[in-house]
Amino acid sequence: MAEKKEDSKAEEAREEGTVATESVATDTAAKPGDMETNKDSAGSSNEGKEEEAQKNADQKAKESNQEVQEESGKKEEGVEGKGGGGEEEKEEGTTEEQNREGDYGGGGEEEEEEEEEDVFGSLATFTSEVLSALACPAEPLSPQDRSPRPLPHQPTDIPNTMKLLQDLMTYDEEEPEVSYGPGPCDTEGRLAATSHLLAALVTTLDPQHLRRLATRLMSDSCLWVSRLFRYFESTAYIHEDVREGVVRVSRMLLHTRYPRYGQEGYHALYTRPPVIYTAATVRPGLPQHLATMLGLGSVCVRVVPCCDEGGLGAASGACMDTAALSRMMAEDAAAHKRPFLVIANTGGGAVGGVDNVSRVLEVCNLHDAWLHAEGHALAALTLPNTPNLPARVCDSMTLPLSLWLGIPSLPYVTLYKAQEASAVHAAGLTALSLHVRLSCLPLWTALMTLGQSGVVSRLQHAFELSQYLQLHLANLKRIRLLSPAPPDEDKVVTIQDLVNKPISTMQLLETVSGSVVFQYVEEGNPNSKNSEYYDNLNSWLGQVVRRDVGSVALELVQLESAGLVLRWSPLEAPDTHHLTRTDLDHLLHSLHHQLDILNATVEQRKTFTELVASAPNLKLVDIPGWAGLGGVRYMAELWAHQDPSTQASKADINALNVHLVSQLKATDSAFSLGEGSDGLNCVRFGMVTADTDLSELLSLVLSTGKEVERSSRIIDQMTDIVRKGIEAATEDLRRENEERLWQEGILRHVPIVGSVYNWFSPPPTQGIKGRTLDLTAGVLESTENIYRYHMQIRHGTAPTRTETKLPPAPSIQTPVTPNASSPSHSRSSSNTSTLHSRHASENQPVAVQEGVKTPAVSANGVPAAVQS
Repeated sequence: MAEKKEDSKAEEAREEGTVATESVATDTAAKPGDMETNKDSAGSSNEGKEEEAQKNADQKAKESNQEVQEESGKKEEGVEGKGGGGEEEKEEGTTEEQNREGDYGGGGEEEEEEEEEDVFGSLATFTSEVLSALACPAEPLSPQDRSPRPLPHQPTDIPNTMKLLQDLMTYDEEEPEVSYGPGPCDTEGRLAATSHLLAALVTTLDPQHLRRLATRLMSDSCLWVSRLFRYFESTAYIHEDVREGVVRVSRMLLHTRYPRYGQEGYHALYTRPPVIYTAATVRPGLPQHLATMLGLGSVCVRVVPCCDEGGLGAASGACMDTAALSRMMAEDAAAHKRPFLVIANTGGGAVGGVDNVSRVLEVCNLHDAWLHAEGHALAALTLPNTPNLPARVCDSMTLPLSLWLGIPSLPYVTLYKAQEASAVHAAGLTALSLHVRLSCLPLWTALMTLGQSGVVSRLQHAFELSQYLQLHLANLKRIRLLSPAPPDEDKVVTIQDLVNKPISTMQLLETVSGSVVFQYVEEGNPNSKNSEYYDNLNSWLGQVVRRDVGSVALELVQLESAGLVLRWSPLEAPDTHHLTRTDLDHLLHSLHHQLDILNATVEQRKTFTELVASAPNLKLVDIPGWAGLGGVRYMAELWAHQDPSTQASKADINALNVHLVSQLKATDSAFSLGEGSDGLNCVRFGMVTADTDLSELLSLVLSTGKEVERSSRIIDQMTDIVRKGIEAATEDLRRENEERLWQEGILRHVPIVGSVYNWFSPPPTQGIKGRTLDLTAGVLESTENIYRYHMQIRHGTAPTRTETKLPPAPSIQTPVTPNASSPSHSRSSSNTSTLHSRHASENQPVAVQEGVKTPAVSANGVPAAVQS
């Protein structure tokens, strides 16, 4: 019955001028999971299926008849033995009879349903447990636990496996502080994810039933897609690699254009080698991948230059030059080469330009070449409310439905004009592997759930948002649109007009825009490539707008002909169908606000450069990748008129500017530390508004810099004084220790002998000797007055009337200055210090024991006592 329904559907589709389904070619030598379909072989394959199904039915009927006969024989034997066998045989016969009724009656169906419910129920329970475990937050694993390792010899339990999977999904070694998670899914997205589970589960079905199921799903999917895009005379190939469709189609063309290619291989191409032509805006790497997969080499690929047919300006390079294409094909034909394939762009690439496919198709027909199209504008073929009007665009097209519909993990679909059945089979366009999973099931469920109206409404909504944003961006000053520009206001064709009014296919493709590309440009120079500074401005603009309006996913793209641009493609965002014009109004409001800041920064930058040039201690610095006013480096008077080249000078400049930025941040947090192109630190000035007073900001930098320079000079002098004071004190204490050693005699320091000698003749009591450093006066003094009067006394100042008479000056005073080459003592001899120390108090505490070489100085500049 299912086969008859499929045949009736195919006949109805042919009556409407469409191809309903691909046939299934069954081969007894093929594997059970391989299926090949083709429209041309539909009749033969259907006959083969009917014959096979009839044989299977006859075989099953024979087997069932034999089983019934055997059971009836057993039943007669049970009846014959009933008289002699008693009640037990009767009960056994009754039980067997009930079992037979259950096998052939309704009881068996109930048991099968229970088994199916058990399978799905157990799978649902298991899946729920696994997903619940993955949803629970967990701490990241150690690097040893998550590092790659050989396959374990013993099996790993499921919780540990899921734990490792969760860690790999959530954390990354390069960014351990960032956690990741799957994005939100709507009903259709969750259904698509579940369909992948079912696609793997149905492979456990009976092989014959699985083939019939796959045929039905594939036929429905191909029929629905071909009718949605109004390409009725086409066959669909469902694949998972976006490039695989055009590769298989090209293989089909090789078998068609070169009839002996299947037997001779590349020798058949020698007389007239094929040539592939591609637009410069086609997805990068596609032509080279195609040539590699076909074994032709990159020599056969020719890139067609772009022109300004789309009115986008020379900088965009949006569409193919059809005149150049025609000329290149004529040259190759004259050189005994075959124009083989042309890959056109219809709204794809970074800019979203549309090639003149109608003109390109004419050139291809003239030279017997195949035209393959890719791009977001192809989604507009579903918009016109004329489902029976065919859209003649190209010979084949690749459709990324998962990207356009915002449903995750749907396969790609390539619609192509079918050729000879043998070429189609040789190219593998009808092969479908059923061993792994049924890949068309997620697409089938998504299309069935959305319906034609749901698919069209999502695509129409995306094009309406794109057109709405473009119309508003076109009115903004200093914003250049690089995507296809909207028409004049008096000739605006809305998306609703494309749906309700009759319109040509080429006008349809040129009206819609699958992506919006724009950039901030210099005033008075709108058509040239942006400078590096304006690339920095566009980078800042994109980052700030994305932060303000996170629902609209703007991306930054570097174009060779225009520089850095901002791009938004509603057909590539997964949640476009949830966006509204209110979200775009928020985006436009943010753009207006940030453009005011950009305009003010550009205008103020000229004044900023002039003010910095007039300041004696400031130097303008170029900061790579910085979008603000620029950088300023404070130069001390020592380096103001010379170029510091030594490492010490560079270190001093860096330290000075780091200290300067830290002081400025205390006043205004807008200041930040930057690094110029020469590797030296500087003060960064960011974005400003029109009312920002630059002279006040630079005056603040100058005054703060001079304070930092002055404090740095004082600190350097104090550091030098302390260093020299420590050296002088250490040298004095060393000398006095040596003198004391000679005065006391060597015998007192000899082991054992010295102890006996000291017992007979006790040594004199040692006086308190040490050094104190007066940082203000720069003098190193002895410490006898400190321990005698219990205070620190500064000498060299006249006492006032209220002050008492000062104690006598210390016996040792050594001046310490930053420029002094060596310390000099003011005492006449070391004996004076020794005699004076003997008269000191014997009960004073000793701060530093004998032999300590390093005197202490307090951090706040107060002189500290150093004693021996």
